[in-house]
Amino acid sequence: MNQKKPIFIVDAMLGNLAKKLRVLGYDSTYFSSIEDEKLVTVAKNEKRIILTKDELLCKTAQNHDIIAILIRGNDELEQIMQIHQSIKFEKFVMDTNNSRCIVCNGKLQPIEKYRIIGKIPEGVLEREEKFWACDACKKIYWQGTHFEKLQEFVNKLNNRLQ
Repeated sequence: MNQKKPIFIVDAMLGNLAKKLRVLGYDSTYFSSIEDEKLVTVAKNEKRIILTKDELLCKTAQNHDIIAILIRGNDELEQIMQIHQSIKFEKFVMDTNNSRCIVCNGKLQPIEKYRIIGKIPEGVLEREEKFWACDACKKIYWQGTHFEKLQEFVNKLNNRLQ
C-alpha cells in the first residue's frame, strides 16, 4: 500500500521547519510574506496542509475544510512530532535523491561532477563525489558535514516515532 506523501504550505513564522521538511523529502511551499487569505487559497487549490503558529489562521483554514496544524514552540524536533500527531509520518529516511531544495522547494536531480566545475568551491569538488542540482533554481548540493547533522536529526525523529 503506497500512501501518498502529505504536502504542506508553511506560514512565514516557520521557515526553518519548511527547510527541514524539504530535506526530509516533503513538498513544503513557503512564503516569507503572504497574506492569510492567499495562503488559504493556495492550500485549498493545491490540497496542502497548513502549518502555522497563528491560531486565527488555523481556525480560518478549518472553516474552509482545509487541514491546518497549529505548531507550538521553536524546537524543530518537537514541531515535526506535533505534525506527526495529526498525520502519522512513516519512518523518516535521509535520502538526498528524495530531498527537495531548501531554497525553493524544487526537486533535486543528480548531476555529473564535470557539469559543476567552477560553480562550487574547488575543495568541495576534490573532496566529494556525488552532487545534486535543484531542477528549479539550479542550486547545487552535496553531502557535506551538514549531512551528518541532518542524519542525527533524522535518527532522533525516528526514535521518537517508536
